[in-house]
Amino acid sequence: MEIFFKPSFIKDFKKLPKEIKSEIRRICFEIFPLAKNLREIKECNIKPIKGFKNFYRIKLGDYRIGFKKEDGTIIFMRVKHRKDIYRYFP
Repeated sequence: MEIFFKPSFIKDFKKLPKEIKSEIRRICFEIFPLAKNLREIKECNIKPIKGFKNFYRIKLGDYRIGFKKEDGTIIFMRVKHRKDIYRYFP
């Protein structure tokens, strides 16, 4: 799978606490690149966003990663606190 990061994801990422950043790095650079499809990724809590096709979220404690799947490509779009993520994503 190809992986892309939107500028909004990078901007959100820079504002996060260190412990969350390390977990996100592990997910984005170690787990996702090795997977051929989303079903192979068992250790992340991935769920589809209701009402939106191809939009998903990953739950990391009080934070959520919002991403989109398009033709074998993963686009990480936002990462925010759980109270804010659904205002900005999708």
